[in-house]
Amino acid sequence: MTIKVLITEDHELYRDGLRLLLEEAIPGMEVIEAEDFPGALEALSRHPDIALMLLDIQLPGTRGLDGLRDIKTCYPALSVVVVSTIDHHASIQQMLQLGADGFIAKTSSRAVMVRALRDVMAGESVIIGGQEGHHTPSLPPRQLATLELMALGLSNKEIAAQLTISPATVREYVSDLLVRFDCANRTQAVLKARRLGYILD
Repeated sequence: MTIKVLITEDHELYRDGLRLLLEEAIPGMEVIEAEDFPGALEALSRHPDIALMLLDIQLPGTRGLDGLRDIKTCYPALSVVVVSTIDHHASIQQMLQLGADGFIAKTSSRAVMVRALRDVMAGESVIIGGQEGHHTPSLPPRQLATLELMALGLSNKEIAAQLTISPATVREYVSDLLVRFDCANRTQAVLKARRLGYILD
């Protein structure tokens, strides 16, 4: 049976490059392409037997990690490997928490990419980041959600309502975040979190 792989990438040149790498890594497979998020959902609907999806999370039609979250919710058994220029350790950890089966930095060499794709098809989990030696700790889900709502400008009371927790708990989360990011206020914390890859717009 022919293996089907979906490339979801909005830049045609990079899409072509990924197709060539796939043909080298997995001879005989069928490549399906999508240039935006709606196109990716349509392809998944038309081809329920897709075995692997290579996903650039910075796609037209979706925001941040919403696309990855939606795909893994609708297709939990689908193997999804993120191929992206966003390779902060914190961002990669969030992708894995949402169900990504692997990560390959776009800055990886051709040989590394081919080997990684072969490993993925062999059932291995592959994480190849471009920022070696720079690690940031992952945040608990509720703190991360608080941080994302802070970035939208919501007050503690509004965050509490969104997360169905008490304002006192939100204050505690915000205080912890200020300490973690070594910042004096919420604005500084949000800016630093964006720079470190905790918040993806």
